[in-house]
Amino acid sequence: MYVGIIQAPGGVDVIDTASRQRVKTITTKGSIHNAYVTPDGKYVVAGSIAGKSINVIDAHTNEPAWTLDMDLGVRPMTFNTNPDGSTKWIFVQLSALNGFAVVDFATRKEIKRIQNPDLPPGKATVSAGSDPSHGMAVTSDGKTLVVCSRLNNFLYAYSLPDLKPLGGAELGGKGAGWVTLTPDGKTAYVANPVTNDVSVVDIASLKEVARIKVGFVPKRNVTVRLQ
Repeated sequence: MYVGIIQAPGGVDVIDTASRQRVKTITTKGSIHNAYVTPDGKYVVAGSIAGKSINVIDAHTNEPAWTLDMDLGVRPMTFNTNPDGSTKWIFVQLSALNGFAVVDFATRKEIKRIQNPDLPPGKATVSAGSDPSHGMAVTSDGKTLVVCSRLNNFLYAYSLPDLKPLGGAELGGKGAGWVTLTPDGKTAYVANPVTNDVSVVDIASLKEVARIKVGFVPKRNVTVRLQ
């Protein structure tokens, strides 16, 4: 298990789940906001807000593989894959950006930056709380990227791999702090820390179909399949 450490100087702790012991701390450029394992399990990708960096770690050797400097703090990330299952792109949300950057894994370079859509006439932005866009996910079929916008109070969808805007679901709850998908990729759950609820979004229609009241300030939700 890999644990991002946000307390300075930061790093990624490696935990042996059998012994329940920390076996190593991997040095990173800046303290870590989130750490992710790539879909093929070969790399750990850790983002730093303070260090404005993406730190890629070889999961076989637990050694740093490469680091990419960004111009803004690195927040949530997600991935899409090549036909062979290797990582194609990293989608990166950044501090103060209502949108995301696209990083090509092979070339280790940012290749595109996308701004979430403007609100339609008559709609007003809301207080972002911290960063204007926080939380994103790729559907299990690899065809759709969904992106939270705290600022707009929407969940937006983009087609993959062309990244064309597909529209968005206006959320009844407020905060849009995180999103998780059902394993079949048909439903999104958006955590709304301002209104203490979770928006249920049908991805095909991009409509909020329900809101679920939960405890205080929901944020990092996840979906699992129980056998």
